[in-house]
Amino acid sequence: MKHYAHKLSILSFIFTCIFSTFASPKAMAAVTIQAAEGWLETAWVEWTNMSSAQAYNVYVSPAGQNSWTKLDKELVRNYGSYGRADAVGLKAGNYQLKVVPIDSKGNEISGEATTTSSLDVRAHNRQGYAHHKRPNSGWLEGVGAYKNDGTLKDDAIVLYITKDNAKNIKVNWTRYEGKDPVEWTGFQTILDGYRKCVYGGGLKKPLCIRIIGTVSFSDLDDSMSSQGLAVKGQEVNAELPITIEGIGKDATIYKFGMQISNCQGVEIRNLGILLCKDDGIEISSDNSHVWVHNLDIFYGQTGGEADKVKGDGAIDTKRSRFCTISANHYWDCGKCCLIDASKTKEENHADYLSYYENWFDHADQRLPRCRHGQSFHVYNNYYDGNGLYGIGLASASCVFAENNWFRNCRYPIVSSAQGSDLWHVAELKKAGTKSKGVMSGEAGGVCKAYNNHIEGAVSYFNQSTATTYGIDAYEVSTREEKVPATVKATNGGSSYSNFDTEGDFYDCTPLATEDVVSHVTGQYGAGRCQRGDFTWEFDNATEDANKELIPELKSALESYKSTLVGFYSYPTAIGSIAENADFNGNFSTVKVIENNRLTIKKGGKSFNYAGQLTK
Repeated sequence: MKHYAHKLSILSFIFTCIFSTFASPKAMAAVTIQAAEGWLETAWVEWTNMSSAQAYNVYVSPAGQNSWTKLDKELVRNYGSYGRADAVGLKAGNYQLKVVPIDSKGNEISGEATTTSSLDVRAHNRQGYAHHKRPNSGWLEGVGAYKNDGTLKDDAIVLYITKDNAKNIKVNWTRYEGKDPVEWTGFQTILDGYRKCVYGGGLKKPLCIRIIGTVSFSDLDDSMSSQGLAVKGQEVNAELPITIEGIGKDATIYKFGMQISNCQGVEIRNLGILLCKDDGIEISSDNSHVWVHNLDIFYGQTGGEADKVKGDGAIDTKRSRFCTISANHYWDCGKCCLIDASKTKEENHADYLSYYENWFDHADQRLPRCRHGQSFHVYNNYYDGNGLYGIGLASASCVFAENNWFRNCRYPIVSSAQGSDLWHVAELKKAGTKSKGVMSGEAGGVCKAYNNHIEGAVSYFNQSTATTYGIDAYEVSTREEKVPATVKATNGGSSYSNFDTEGDFYDCTPLATEDVVSHVTGQYGAGRCQRGDFTWEFDNATEDANKELIPELKSALESYKSTLVGFYSYPTAIGSIAENADFNGNFSTVKVIENNRLTIKKGGKSFNYAGQLTK
């Protein structure tokens, strides 16, 4: 041991010399916090970039507990004049974030760190059909890669996708149990590889894909659907616990959308979708327990048909069940939410769908348009200046519409070939114009309506105001009241299923109607974190009744550019400089870890020098 003691003495002297060459950091002002808030299972902070700091570490702790967890470096981003970090996967509660500058030598300057005040983090609303009868534990708990309490599932795989790595990001996953791993390269290829590995039995872990900044269609490695990106299971309703989420307020997919098929347990959240190819999100076929929420959806690319000038669908659902579409912000979208495209009732038609806390902001129609299904729950949505209609019913569908707020929605609820649909035709005839109805002339459906606020509608008929045209909805005085079997669709003769009182319904406590607008438009409401980095102010006087594309908005979308500079360049600390250094050939590895602790390895053995290697 004398020999090792002698060598350690020499090394102590050498490292003293090394450290003496680096001057102590000059005193700097503490980090200046520009803004910080809690959001939905997220807390974020922005600060002024310091010229003397090369990078930053950011930590999160429950408020007042001083129990700090370091955020992934990819969650800490540089926007030029300021930095931003988002702590995601938090349980509801109060949290603090601490921003610590790093000097050019890779050392934290703890004395210049700044901590935020307490931030109020709230839970996502998981009341809808997507979470109905899902497992409460294990890797398939809830929907996606997060547990029902908002935290990341155990053993979840986390990948960060940017415009720079979307083509070349690599993973090595085992496709078949007991076989060698396979390399998968690129965003789309990795999604496809995950499907194959889960189905083959080689991988049983949830997958969380986090998008940073803007990812454009041209950045993708491949396109496996007409929408652009495909999330596809191996077989009908295949379990695929994936979350694809944006980080911060500016995560955007540009000029493409997503198609989900053959999946169970997929979650899409906190993304802006700009100028998508066809649909923003297409829940295409044979899916269940899919949750799409907190998206900002703008115009798609102009289609070949006259009614596709704003693009096609925003979020369409076809031949899928037990899905939730919630807290999305639709910005002047044309045809928003189609449910089943076929007029013919298919065996696997869409059903058991929830639409709540959405902001239909000057969107035109299909909010949603319901076909075939017997269990559609539409509640707590804000209908804000809609040029054609809100909830549409056709093909014997059944809708329970409650506690929604309609402001200047032309036809709040309309059933095909009756009520406002026929009234509209009659008014057009009086004006000497074409007599096409709002809906397509197919069989109607029945809507149970409770406690909705309607102002500024052109027409709305219930059993108390019914004319020869029939009713748009049957009004009830309590949530539990059933719709009589005698209430039938004028065209087709279908009746209401009473799914909400007799069927397979979930526990639900809607917001009071008078609270809908403030909640949906507020800090924890519809759309991305902070309402996103791209917004548009509508002139209600001209845009409430307008169904045409707004050229200025389209131009602004085409000119959109992310302000993200990138990630910080984290310098190498002095300890890493000495890694793999060779001192007279006697020591194979010399490494400083945890500040100045020296670890020396030789012959498979490690020796720690606990003294302070300081100037």
